[in-house]
Amino acid sequence: MAVDPIGIHDNDVLSSTRGAIFISKAGNIPAVSLLKQFDIEVETLGTDDDLWSNIGHTSNDTLPEFALDGGDATELSTWLKAQFRTRYDETTGTVTFNSVQGDAASLELIYNGVVDTDGGVALSLEKSNNPYAVLILFKDTNINKKFAILMPNVDLTFSNLPALSSGDDGFVEYGVSGTIKTSDALPKDKSGKTTSVKLYPQTALAA
Repeated sequence: MAVDPIGIHDNDVLSSTRGAIFISKAGNIPAVSLLKQFDIEVETLGTDDDLWSNIGHTSNDTLPEFALDGGDATELSTWLKAQFRTRYDETTGTVTFNSVQGDAASLELIYNGVVDTDGGVALSLEKSNNPYAVLILFKDTNINKKFAILMPNVDLTFSNLPALSSGDDGFVEYGVSGTIKTSDALPKDKSGKTTSVKLYPQTALAA
């Protein structure tokens, strides 16, 4: 099968110098016109059911991380031919990030909590799934280029209680973990499989 040409593109070699995380209603995909307005210091984009909200300050020491589990390859043979076909086990994906913004609205989101009449946030230690669309935007401030990772269907929950810090080497962190699920809002891949993640290179985000 012929391979499409890729070429050398210097502007697509990026560092994630600064970044922000946006959330929206599960299943949301930003319209093209809205997508080009995303930037790391924009607080909200869109309206009503299409509202995207910047969750604010996240850790500079613990950047968002992705992990995949499974996907191991098994070689299947026929009596006629060895290694006739490759089968891959099911793969599950997770995303983790740490907020450093301890306001009531942030704590309510992270811990699926409830703001009490005294201003405190009450939470259960029993975790529950809360579906959101999550868009992680990073920016290479050296060349002013952006890249985005969209997960339209993520179950978010807290990963721990606040991790305290004296301030000498960082801020108090509030850990969040998410299970990345497939989304019917995304197109299927070339093999017909339902997809879970959409990557936006800098050309898709350029105004």
